[in-house]
Amino acid sequence: MNQQLLRRLSELTEEEKRLQAGLPLEREGYTQGSSFIFSSQKLLPPSRMITIRPHTRFAAFPAHSHDYVEILYMLRGQTVHELPGRGPLTLSAGELLMMNCQATHAIRLCGEEDVGVNFIVQPAFFDEALAAVGPSNALGRFLMDALKRGESTVPYLHFRVAQVQAIQSLLESILFSMLDERPAGQRMLKTAMTLLMMNLLEHTGQLSLPETGGNALVVAALEEIRQNYATISLKDFAAAHHVSAAYLSQTVRRATGESCTRLIQRQRMARARRLLRETDLSVGDVCAAVGYANTGHFYHLFQQDTGMSPREYREVNSGR
Repeated sequence: MNQQLLRRLSELTEEEKRLQAGLPLEREGYTQGSSFIFSSQKLLPPSRMITIRPHTRFAAFPAHSHDYVEILYMLRGQTVHELPGRGPLTLSAGELLMMNCQATHAIRLCGEEDVGVNFIVQPAFFDEALAAVGPSNALGRFLMDALKRGESTVPYLHFRVAQVQAIQSLLESILFSMLDERPAGQRMLKTAMTLLMMNLLEHTGQLSLPETGGNALVVAALEEIRQNYATISLKDFAAAHHVSAAYLSQTVRRATGESCTRLIQRQRMARARRLLRETDLSVGDVCAAVGYANTGHFYHLFQQDTGMSPREYREVNSGR
């Protein structure tokens, strides 16, 4: 962790000084009504989709929810979160916890050495992130859409990425940019945050989420499709996870709105388009590379997907 950044975010805020003096947490700084729902109107400056604030120490936060997506990043120490119906979740230094815009949690009291920062993100931000991820990344769309919509089966995403240097460096860059209020402002910030999301989606092995509604199975299936779309056997995958192929299909369709077969096809077509644009592989070789043994079937699916034959697509899009 960059020591300059850590020093700046370790400084006591005026709120923390009041709490150290024995004054109670001022709820009106977070919520507009009697219910403890943190309000973006209280915490997010006008016309901004994203802001940051240091996580408040020296006070325990009772159970509360938010009307925005909250991303807590720990720089040092830890925070302990209580989630309804679940055991405590400990967020350690270098880790990220993303809470969706409907989730409820309480946070135990933090000491001076527990330094974290909250990203406060309007749900509409994820429209841009979803567009950047693209339709072929079913896992990314599933996770980010759940954050945006406040999906009850995915109240949080816990990324244990303390050892992933690329993500740590990106987070430090984002924090410096926000603290210094660099001229590029919100546009650069949204781009950087989108890049962060895309990097996190490359490390789903470090992702933990509640095992509700088959979430763990869905994430594993979508990651398998993303990584092994050309050779995947749904029957073998289901057996390895001790479920039937029918149950796997139903669970994935319920979570994503699409069948496993369609998701595999979407991934294969995305790869085929890229190979046609960027390589000199023959159409037959492209067909085999993305997992199709029958060239005629590949031609039919590609025509459905793009409105063009593979050769026509290459002529229009290769740029060579």
